[in-house]
Amino acid sequence: MSAVAGRGEVRLHPAAVLAARIAIAAVILGGLEFMPWPASAKLYAIKPSAILGNLWSWTVDGLVWEHLASTMITMASGYVIGCVVGVGTGLLLGLMPRVHRVVTPYLAAMNALPKIALAPLLVIVFGLGYAAKIPLVAMTVAFLTLNATLDGVRNTDADLVEAMRVMGATARETIAKVLLPSALPFVFTGMRIAVRYAFTNTILAELIAANSGLGFLIESNASKFDATGTYTAVLVLVIVSVALTECLVLVEKRFARHL
Repeated sequence: MSAVAGRGEVRLHPAAVLAARIAIAAVILGGLEFMPWPASAKLYAIKPSAILGNLWSWTVDGLVWEHLASTMITMASGYVIGCVVGVGTGLLLGLMPRVHRVVTPYLAAMNALPKIALAPLLVIVFGLGYAAKIPLVAMTVAFLTLNATLDGVRNTDADLVEAMRVMGATARETIAKVLLPSALPFVFTGMRIAVRYAFTNTILAELIAANSGLGFLIESNASKFDATGTYTAVLVLVIVSVALTECLVLVEKRFARHL
């Protein structure tokens, strides 16, 4: 089932890895399910069977789809806007180092500000709808992708850029054939990391002030001391977050094959 490679590296058969993962999950879930929770733990006890049953009930009656759709609209809109702004600004500043040097203090100050601190102000200005939550997510994603794009531009081989210039390549050709392929791995890494932060800020915004979404669902169940409902909403959030992250990994690998 396993073979020892050079320098002590151990390679396991994929089936063995899968079996080990299933066994670990079974032990954890079984332990939680059959743990003799004390009476005082009624408000926070974790029962996997009850959570799965609750998830099935939400799925059948459509409750989970309603709140998931609200969260996904906020997250996806803010994520797309943030990526466009962040990558575009990163490329521009990477190509204009003098401008970047001038605006660096302002970017650093804005990046250091916890974006969630702006949530109450956005609610005052825009209300409880999407207009208050999307800018919060977009700002978070924009700075992550901007910094990643700048790192990618800075790591471009200067000798290769000079060689393109000597061979008579235009600025557009240099950007398309050297700069972008060099920066893309950094951009995709930033985009993949930004997914988690986009979800985090979406949920935090919904926890602070919202009338729909998974964050609202978590807060609503927690306010009623419904631990099962709270865990169910968190489970949905984890599943969607992992799925989106894996999708980005696949897209990154596919793009990498064509570079």
